[in-house]
Amino acid sequence: MSLPAGRRVFLQPACPWAHPRFAPHAFTPVALLEALRSLFIDCSIVVGAGSLPGFPARYAMQQAGYGAWARRHRIPLIPLDEVFDGQASRWPDLLRGIDLWIALPRLTGSGFLGFAGSARHHMFLLNPTEHLHAYPRLPEVIIQTLQEHPPHLIILDATQVLHRGGELAGEPLTFSVLVMGTHLLTMDLIAARLYGLDPLEVPWIREAVRQGLGPADLSEIRIQGDLSLEDLGRLGEQVIRPDLLPERYPWPPQVRVFRSEAEPLWNIPGALMETLWVLEHGGISLAKAREAAIVIGSVGELPRPRTDTAAAILLGDSARADYRGYSRIVRLPGRHVPVARLLLDLPYILQVASLRSELGWGFLWASLRAFLQRRLRFQALRETRIQGRR
Repeated sequence: MSLPAGRRVFLQPACPWAHPRFAPHAFTPVALLEALRSLFIDCSIVVGAGSLPGFPARYAMQQAGYGAWARRHRIPLIPLDEVFDGQASRWPDLLRGIDLWIALPRLTGSGFLGFAGSARHHMFLLNPTEHLHAYPRLPEVIIQTLQEHPPHLIILDATQVLHRGGELAGEPLTFSVLVMGTHLLTMDLIAARLYGLDPLEVPWIREAVRQGLGPADLSEIRIQGDLSLEDLGRLGEQVIRPDLLPERYPWPPQVRVFRSEAEPLWNIPGALMETLWVLEHGGISLAKAREAAIVIGSVGELPRPRTDTAAAILLGDSARADYRGYSRIVRLPGRHVPVARLLLDLPYILQVASLRSELGWGFLWASLRAFLQRRLRFQALRETRIQGRR
């Protein structure tokens, strides 16, 4: 692969979050970025990544080691959550004028979708507000974005697949595989097989195929390289996928989850599962949590508490329950409660840990800086429009 000297190359690594204790493997390794840099040594390289809502991409990229690498090679490092002019644009403007855009998704589990691959990675380019608001209808939004601003090349990193967890925390399983292609849905058909799934059993893939956005069967995909579909399937048999239902998580006896079946798993239940896997991976035990009932959706009457300090925790605007007898009522509002909010608030409410103290001022400062950067851009755009009208 080569480009004429001076052309612009955009590398989009996976970096939903990075932290040495809580999310040590969720991001594209620097070694892959370095390998690509060496291929385009005479080109102008830009690296940009987005993170899960509430996790500042600037912080995540520094924790992933991108900052030191980018400074060494004088490569611009762009936090994608800071480049939008308020809600004025759906996709970052830096995509304009790019000669080659390479997306670098990782193959991991996902509390939201069962697995995360190319199409899920594509969502991290969205305006942060749109990304946050997408979760109540996540499969629909993914299908809508499949053909919007597609990358020129996708390199799916399955060198170490994350299983027994989600997008942030999971155990690495060595496959030593890179899958390259140019079509998001086709790549995820292969990724699903590599993750031990029948692709057409994944609801959003099944619907995208029904709409004619990609091949209807794996047999229609021509694979070139060292491995066949059968080889990928055999690798996928090693993947251990955790239960995605939060009410079936091994909670301590004093904590119970009540979920309405009408509440889609890819919304608040998915965020709760991602949070639990992060806490578990980070060694934070829930064994000594205060008595609590966690409510997702409308569930009716809660069982009477056994202690006079029990808490009813209502996740999201749709959470409804008869919580008579509970001494403390806590609601985390929103149509979607992001993982970042749950991670900071849930352990504190359950009185098992304070993640704000664990993460420290670096995380809080990066969050504030990202917020201020977006506000300043929005204000500048607004003033420009006012002057234009004059």
